[in-house]
Amino acid sequence: MLLWLLIACLVLFVVLPVLGATLWALITTLVLGLVLGAIARLIAPGRTPMSLLMTAVVGVLGALLGTLAADLLDRGSLARLLLQIGAAVLLVMVLRPEKAT
Repeated sequence: MLLWLLIACLVLFVVLPVLGATLWALITTLVLGLVLGAIARLIAPGRTPMSLLMTAVVGVLGALLGTLAADLLDRGSLARLLLQIGAAVLLVMVLRPEKAT
């Protein structure tokens, strides 16, 4: 009986909060990546036909590259945001589909 109580407490107070925090981090990463990708698509010159998923992926990758660059350059949060947007814009321009001629 005591073993079942310990297992129930472990699941309720350790496993579920960790799963919830991980799921929350994943959702916020995707939403912020989508916002960053949308900003990058607005800034990038020309028409950019990309799916919603590709926009989110570009935003997440831009955020990762911008954060890495800001950490290497030892810059603050505003510079980090600008570097993230810049990296996402570059990724949008690199990953945009070529027009058929």
